[in-house]
Amino acid sequence: MLDAPYNAGTAVRRIKLVVSDLHLGKGVIDEHGHLNVYEDFREDDKFVEFLNHYGGRRHFHDEVELIINGDFFELLVVDAYDQITNRETEQTALWKMHRIFAGHPAVFDALWTFSARPNNKVTFLIGNHDASLLWSSVQKLVKERIGPQTEIIETPQYDIGPIHIEHGNHYEWLHAYNPRNFAYLNERGERVFRMPWGSVFVVEYLSPIKKSRPYVDKVRPFSMYMKYAFVNDHVFFWRLVIESVRFWLRNRFSRDPVRRREFALNPRRMMRSMSHDSMDSAALHILENTRFRYVIFGHSHKSQHRRHEGYGEYINSGTWTENISLVLPDIGRRIRRTYVWIDFTDEDNPVVRLKEWHGSHREEEDVIY
Repeated sequence: MLDAPYNAGTAVRRIKLVVSDLHLGKGVIDEHGHLNVYEDFREDDKFVEFLNHYGGRRHFHDEVELIINGDFFELLVVDAYDQITNRETEQTALWKMHRIFAGHPAVFDALWTFSARPNNKVTFLIGNHDASLLWSSVQKLVKERIGPQTEIIETPQYDIGPIHIEHGNHYEWLHAYNPRNFAYLNERGERVFRMPWGSVFVVEYLSPIKKSRPYVDKVRPFSMYMKYAFVNDHVFFWRLVIESVRFWLRNRFSRDPVRRREFALNPRRMMRSMSHDSMDSAALHILENTRFRYVIFGHSHKSQHRRHEGYGEYINSGTWTENISLVLPDIGRRIRRTYVWIDFTDEDNPVVRLKEWHGSHREEEDVIY
């Protein structure tokens, strides 16, 4: 049952909330009752509070749109039929999505309640970890679970007045894909998702390593971690190196000519693509050469807000998953539940802020090493 308005005289505001990179998997506890090392999202209660706040009495009269800017679903490392694979069909994508729904029931119930309000809306942009949302049946399933006021944008960008929003993976060739040609026919006549190389890397390289080092994909910068591992975790360091070489060789000498061509490229270009440096320059390029005054990205898991004098502002909404920084002054393990808050009541002059959600006190949580 919807809450009654707390103040009938409150003026209507148009509010946009941008979150990204929550990476919901099949739950913290797997089907066998064990901690799931592949689950990166453990903020279910905080996100439910966030939805209840902006979908509750305080904003009863407001038009609130939740814009989920890519990688909400972690479809790459959720197993389909007990196997993590890079050969994803529409059927396996549906299977994975059902498992994610089952792993985070409170989140999806809260999304349903949020979208049920007449003035609310949920809009999904597609990232590189949840590109399976391009399948029409997967979109239908998501809309059925979250509610009719749900929209899934298949194009990379979502533009609202002077604001340009996109996930950002398409500025890195390693993570880019063509949404108009995202599948191919395999030898059995099945349509299979054409994964970008970065996604193949996650499935083939990172997922086996995460079994013994669940934090390995959260460390920034990774180059500094490699130096640490060389001195303090010698055996694991050489495992990383050997598995990297094997991954490169498999693709450099693959039967697929496209893979052979891509992996013949300069390794420095590959490393730059993994560092997300190109996203900063892409945001500045958009601000300098278009009418947009604000650019909002996700993807990098690094929340930031930069003002480019004379052009506009670049904001990255960050992630709600854990980051491990090896650089001062941010050294240590941290979760920052960042999001972009936009008051769009004045369409020509929106108010845009990068915020962090704290919510209420949490008495306990599972510790995962």
